[in-house]
Amino acid sequence: MRKSGASLESVPELIARWTAHLGLSVEAKPAPSGDEEAFPNRLSVSGPDAGWLAADRGAALDALQFLVHEAQGEREDTKLAYLDVKGARLFRMQEVMAMGRFAADRARELGSHTLGALSARERRWVHLVVSREDGLGTESEGTGTFKPVRVFRK
Repeated sequence: MRKSGASLESVPELIARWTAHLGLSVEAKPAPSGDEEAFPNRLSVSGPDAGWLAADRGAALDALQFLVHEAQGEREDTKLAYLDVKGARLFRMQEVMAMGRFAADRARELGSHTLGALSARERRWVHLVVSREDGLGTESEGTGTFKPVRVFRK
């Protein structure tokens, strides 16, 4: 286990300071996701330059989030800060969870249903949604970073 570093409460100040060094004007504030189990500790990043972080499918936002996680020194989802610009990640969470509910309905009807390749975080959301349903299970299939998820009747 790694030693804890930056607290969750100190992350908004870290983000403001780090992005200011890059010449960007942004701020981060806690913003509930509506499903704290699936998307805990959401920080909404806004300001005149927040769009730069969201460009190129959020590559800069991913890099900043990686640095924040390193500064926090944690590996537990419930203790890590998760960054979001313009609600894009919140929208994606809601979209993937809706796909999970659809897959659960199809699995009840047909016995199983497979969703296309998803990232690790997206697969976690599907597994979480299906785990809330009685009589269904999930498994990730294949190798690589992006994997399909199969939802099936137990």
